[in-house]
Amino acid sequence: MAKVIRNGKAYDSGDVKVQVNGVPIEVSKITYGNEQEHQLNYSLGNKATSWSQGKITPNASIGIAMHDIIPLEKASNGSILKLKPFTITVEFVNEFNIIVVDKIVAKFQSEGRDVTGDMGLEKEYDLFALDVKLAVNLNNL
Repeated sequence: MAKVIRNGKAYDSGDVKVQVNGVPIEVSKITYGNEQEHQLNYSLGNKATSWSQGKITPNASIGIAMHDIIPLEKASNGSILKLKPFTITVEFVNEFNIIVVDKIVAKFQSEGRDVTGDMGLEKEYDLFALDVKLAVNLNNL
């Protein structure tokens, strides 16, 4: 069962669909979102008189089973760090029974193995997110 964390809200569903460049892939977890810089502005005195906001930074990570990461390693001649940025789409039904599609453009920022005594081998990979767009299908309504 995939677990999606979107803006801090967890959606657990067997109906979550994740695709990398249009190819369905099984994930155990995917986390993504945007963060924006904020700051307080001061004039004379010691209390803030206003605030402002700055750059927006996307972030993402993905948990993938070993049987799904091996083909990516083969395609990249042994290192997923060499892969060019790719598009990840995440589709799920929200609490209002609306189908939500999110789009992430990212590349792998980490690689490796996580071998434990648990059944099934999987690892959570940090992604270098270039863009995170939430509810892309709702923007067209």
